[in-house]
Amino acid sequence: MRWSIGVALAVLVGVSAARVQAQKPAAAVSPIKPIATVVEIMKIMTIPFSNAVFEAGGDAPKDDKSWEMVRGQAVALAEAGNLLMLGTRAKDHAAWMKFSRAQVDAAEAAAKAAAAKNADQLSAASDALYETCSGCHKVYMKDPLQ
Repeated sequence: MRWSIGVALAVLVGVSAARVQAQKPAAAVSPIKPIATVVEIMKIMTIPFSNAVFEAGGDAPKDDKSWEMVRGQAVALAEAGNLLMLGTRAKDHAAWMKFSRAQVDAAEAAAKAAAAKNADQLSAASDALYETCSGCHKVYMKDPLQ
């Protein structure tokens, strides 16, 4: 009798383990497929969008359309910062992530300032963004022509 209970218990445990294993996803495959390199993200997105924010921070937009354009560029700049933290683009998990996150935060502040049409806040966000870019380049940009 004990033997049959032991076999039944072993079968039950085995079936339960098989069910749990079947419910686990196979080796996690990331749906993210990075295409651009860090240099490409910088040239295609970060530099043009940050230049637009810097310009607007120094000379505030004059009309609603211009404010909305700056807001959109700041949002895109924030998302470029997020891209810099993905996968193999992240140079390390310390300073690189800190600088990338600071880019996201400063660009988000610029987007909010543009949405509010607040020139002083936009200028402050532009200054914060400049400090972030400058600090990161001192650490990671060995060749200024990259």
